[in-house]
Amino acid sequence: MKTNLRLAAMCAAILTADVTFAASAPTFLEPEEVAAVLADGQPWSALTPDGKTLKVTLKTDGTGSIRGPLPFTLSVTWAVNGQTLCIDGRMGKRCLRFSKVSGGLQGWDGNKPDLRFSR
Repeated sequence: MKTNLRLAAMCAAILTADVTFAASAPTFLEPEEVAAVLADGQPWSALTPDGKTLKVTLKTDGTGSIRGPLPFTLSVTWAVNGQTLCIDGRMGKRCLRFSKVSGGLQGWDGNKPDLRFSR
């Protein structure tokens, strides 16, 4: 009897965890919608996963700039690529999906949070 109760409790815990995880999965925006929001020519604060803050400006013509911990501004280009918005510059290329968050947009690299844009 004790084994059945333990097994029932474990099953309930697993099912609850699955429902909770499914409810917390981000709802991704269409990349064209993200581009329309981010590429307005005004600077955004972007928080990196390691805690650095960048100033990112994207323009409608597919260009932009990033200022950050380095003492100079980097030029970047951006484009919609499939279901992602890709930002490409000298320091590499990031292709992210985005979800809405309070005050801005959260970028996702696969299932990991990446750049978080806010104003």
